[in-house]
Amino acid sequence: MVILKKWFFIFVLLISALIYPLQSIKAEKADILEWEKRAELPAARVGAVSEVYDGKIYVIGGIGSGKANSNTTYVYDPKLDKWSEKASMKTGRMGAASVIVGDHIYVMGGRTDQGFSNSVEVYNIKMDKWEEAEDLPFELKISAFDLYAGAIDNKIYVLGYNKPLKHEKYSSNTYSYDIKTKEWTKKKKFEKDAPAGNAVVIKNKLYVLSGQATFEYDPSIDQWTSVGAGGIGRYYSALNFEDYIIRTGGVSKVTLYDKQTKTSRTVPNSSAPYRMGHVSAIMDDTLYVIGGIPQSNDAPNYARDDFKSNLSISLKSLKNSDTTAPPGDKDPDPATPPKDGATDEEGDALLIITMVNGLQKEYDLSMKEVNAFLSWYKKRDAGEGPGFYEIDEHDNNKGPFESKKDYVVFNNILMFEVNKYKK
Repeated sequence: MVILKKWFFIFVLLISALIYPLQSIKAEKADILEWEKRAELPAARVGAVSEVYDGKIYVIGGIGSGKANSNTTYVYDPKLDKWSEKASMKTGRMGAASVIVGDHIYVMGGRTDQGFSNSVEVYNIKMDKWEEAEDLPFELKISAFDLYAGAIDNKIYVLGYNKPLKHEKYSSNTYSYDIKTKEWTKKKKFEKDAPAGNAVVIKNKLYVLSGQATFEYDPSIDQWTSVGAGGIGRYYSALNFEDYIIRTGGVSKVTLYDKQTKTSRTVPNSSAPYRMGHVSAIMDDTLYVIGGIPQSNDAPNYARDDFKSNLSISLKSLKNSDTTAPPGDKDPDPATPPKDGATDEEGDALLIITMVNGLQKEYDLSMKEVNAFLSWYKKRDAGEGPGFYEIDEHDNNKGPFESKKDYVVFNNILMFEVNKYKK
């Protein structure tokens, strides 16, 4: 009897030893957030617009794999994981801007089959009906992806970016639209470069993100202000999540950018889909990234028939994640590297640079070389020093060359990270 009890005890220990690692693995995997595949778009789309209303995502317009710009209105229900189609716009368009006010979605500008347009259409969600509204008041037609819009206090604010011509410094303008009076009013002139970016509204201010920069428009004082880094690459997307700016597109992570502290938080262990010309939406702390095309150096003018993906990922972990400083934070002395554990001269590091077009470059450098790069970046961000930086590829040199160096252009850098290690 004693022998049986002894063997039973050993058996229980063995089973426990087997089960415990499985439980540990399960708990560890639960902390790793993965993208979930959702029901695909009914048809591939690039350059559409999206808005959220009553627990559903509206994806409007864009262009498919053919030459005609689309006028479709697709609606996605996350609870049912199902798409449906609603009334179509009168004019197919891509690269437009949109805002939602109450139960009406305003779709403005973009490229139509007749060229760039200043026309505006309004979708009445409850009535499933489209109507025409007053045209955008711009003297020049705004190119696709260069129109920015946001709704603040029942007024629509739009920025139409035009690349400056040789004989003028800037040609971009800002207007507000009063929904009640149906009138456009000219506002403060925008005097910066901001091509193919995106816009979000946070606390009654409009933020335009493009390239390295973020610009703030305060309607209460009718003033534009440059607020530093935190921009996005061309044809990417930006959203407001709990007064942070969440950015999706050709980057390896989903990050939230705090415009006040100039710091970012990252979804743990996530790998964002490399794409552009897509739309994104947030509902119930879940991020959805829909459509677009795979990241490339070409403008997203047409969709691919086999690219209709709809992916989602939870953002709940961001509420408890660590905060890390992104590139571009100001230092009292631009020539002085940041004062933290990563800036000593010992050890080596992987410097990973993500360009605005989504491409990544990885360099295995000494910490001394990394610190030199950081000092150059901070000087350049403060408006000092050369616009490019020379990086020795060392062991990454491939080919019959005595040496190989990369010349990194400041304006082409979207973000970078430093991963320190000891050999």
